[in-house]
Amino acid sequence: MSELIRIRPARRDDVREILDLEAHFPSDRMSARSVRDFLRSPRACVLMAERDAMVLGNLILLLPQRWRAARIYSVVVAPAARGLGVGAKLVRAAEVAAAAAGRQAVTLEVRSDNAAARALYDKLGYGVVAELPGFYDDGADGLRLRKLL
Repeated sequence: MSELIRIRPARRDDVREILDLEAHFPSDRMSARSVRDFLRSPRACVLMAERDAMVLGNLILLLPQRWRAARIYSVVVAPAARGLGVGAKLVRAAEVAAAAAGRQAVTLEVRSDNAAARALYDKLGYGVVAELPGFYDDGADGLRLRKLL
């Protein structure tokens, strides 16, 4: 099933789909302005996962000029697409983009209580480098993860 999922760079007309996916987050949702800024930024890589022209998920990768690591800022998979390998395909594509941009590692933050995401990142080789008490807007704890490329 995952072989039918295509990862492509986001386009300016993907803003609505990205915001619709963001609505599935319990907190810390992006605004339309933030999404448009990421789509325009030369220091961001926004990826879309789709199958049969249906958007299944997206990922925002930040590539700050002064950092040796890239940072996954956001990964969202539509509830109907969970379990299909969408998240893994997006993260692997982000790792390829990070390496192509000369980055040595990829970092990200994840909610401590998000067991599914933590299992995915563990499977993909990400390790915990810091605990982040009260990191999210709703007071939830987070973890900072890192993978060397």
